[in-house]
Amino acid sequence: MKSILQTPEWANFKKSQGFEILRLGKLFIHKKKMPLGQSFLYLPEVSAKDINAQQIDELKKLTKEQKSIFTRLELLDKFRQNSDKLVLHFGFSKSFEEVQPKWRQMSDLSKTRETILSEMKQKGRYNVKLAGRRQVEVKSEKLKVKSKDSEEKTKIIRTFYALYKQTNEREHLAGRSLEYFQNLVDNFADSDYLKIYIASYQGEPICTALVGFCGGVASYLYGGSSRRHREVMAPYLMHWKVILDAKEKGCKLYDLLGRAAPGDEKSKWQGVTRFKEQFGGEAVEVLGSYDFVAKPLWYTLFKTVEKIRRPGE
Repeated sequence: MKSILQTPEWANFKKSQGFEILRLGKLFIHKKKMPLGQSFLYLPEVSAKDINAQQIDELKKLTKEQKSIFTRLELLDKFRQNSDKLVLHFGFSKSFEEVQPKWRQMSDLSKTRETILSEMKQKGRYNVKLAGRRQVEVKSEKLKVKSKDSEEKTKIIRTFYALYKQTNEREHLAGRSLEYFQNLVDNFADSDYLKIYIASYQGEPICTALVGFCGGVASYLYGGSSRRHREVMAPYLMHWKVILDAKEKGCKLYDLLGRAAPGDEKSKWQGVTRFKEQFGGEAVEVLGSYDFVAKPLWYTLFKTVEKIRRPGE
C-alpha cells in the first residue's frame, strides 16, 4: 500500500516546513538540518516490496554523501519474526524511537457495510445509531482550493483547529500550529487525498477529523473534539461516515493509527485505544523505524537529547 507520506504533495509540504527533499527512485527522502552543520535523513512509510537490496545500499551511500548522522528507514509491513532480516543484513539497527505509530488499529473495509457494522463492538454500534437519532450532522470538505482564495476554506480549517487545540490542551499535548494545517491542506489542494470532517449538534461543531485517502487506505491523521454535548456521541457517527466514504473510494483499510500495544494497561494510549477498538478491526504491529548510523558519536548525542526532550516515549 502506498502511504500519503510518499506523495509529491507531502514532499512539497515538508519542504515548506524546512526539510530538503531527496529522491531514491520514486521514493521521497526528507533531510532535516541540525545545529553545528549536522543532519539526518528520513525515508517515511515504505513497504519492503517497494525498496530492494540495491536501493537499501544506495540509501547507505546517500547517507555518507550527505554527511548525515544517520538515515531512518520506516517500514509499514506487518511485524513477523525475521521480517526485518534484509535491513538488518545491510547494517541497519532497530531505532530507539518511532516517528509514526508502531501499533495501529486497522479495520478491513473490503467487507460489506453490514458486516463491518456487525463486527464493531456493541457499544460502538449503539453510539453510531444514537448519534443518528440525536440528529448529529456530519459534513466532509475536500478543500480543493487554496485557503487564501476561499473564506469558506479558511473557516473550515479554523473550525478544525479550534477543536484540535481544545483536545491538545485537555491532554497536555503541544500539538501543531494553525499555520501548519493551513500549509498542509494548501499543498494538497490539487488532489483528492485529504478531507476534513466536522460533526455538529444543533449547528455547533463538536468534533473533527483530518483524513487522508491514498493507495487504498484511509488514514485518520489528526482530530479533535469539544467537551460539550458528549452525550450525543458525535465522534462515532463521524468515523462511521469516514468508513462509508472510504469504501465508496475503494479503500480496503481504515488505519486509525496510534493505539496501545495489546495488554499494555499502563500506556498513555489506553483511552484512545478503547475508543478506536469500538469500530472493530485489529491491532497491527508494523515493523517501524530502522536506523543506519554513519556518525556513531553524533548519533549517541542525538539519542541522548531526544530522550531528554521526550521523556517516557
